[in-house]
Amino acid sequence: MNSMFVVASADREILDHWRESLGERVTLVEVRRVEALPECLMRLQPQLLLLDLRLQRAGMLRDIAQLLKVCPGTRMIAFATECDEEREVALFRAGVRGVCALDASRETLVKAVTAVLDEELWIRRTLLPKLLDSITSVPGNAATGSTGRFAILTPREVEVTRLIAQGESNKRIARYLAITERTVKNHLTAIFRKTGVVDRLKLAVLAVRRH
Repeated sequence: MNSMFVVASADREILDHWRESLGERVTLVEVRRVEALPECLMRLQPQLLLLDLRLQRAGMLRDIAQLLKVCPGTRMIAFATECDEEREVALFRAGVRGVCALDASRETLVKAVTAVLDEELWIRRTLLPKLLDSITSVPGNAATGSTGRFAILTPREVEVTRLIAQGESNKRIARYLAITERTVKNHLTAIFRKTGVVDRLKLAVLAVRRH
């Protein structure tokens, strides 16, 4: 795998843990000061940013949104010592694609990274309905023409969309539908193209608004 990740933390122990867990798979670039992040991301445009939230200052959510603007192709996983549900929902709404505990095991870390790179959200299943509710309840976020967009999906694509809206992973969708994960990914590519959305979260929102 010829990939590049940026790992941002002032904690040497955390950086070493991330490097030991992921370093054999990808090129890791370390950033230890939050002020250096925007320039680093603009220059490198990495696939993934692992961000220790202790590195952030006041206005964290605004800063995260700005970071993602300068590198729209970069996915972000946020790491925290503790994170209540309200804060976690806010992080996903700001654009992160995964939230993990700082002390996550190597196995959990690899699973989170793999899921996010596969266009999935690394999110607690119990939290997804709250995230969708928080997005769909905001005035002005109505999904214009959602019925028309779904009308052009095949029956199998509708099934996949329904399962995405329930927070299922590609692996679980493949198991439910008795197909391969590659086939699930192919269906998602077609669904994204037909509906005009760019990720699973937006697709889930569109599906929830339709009902």
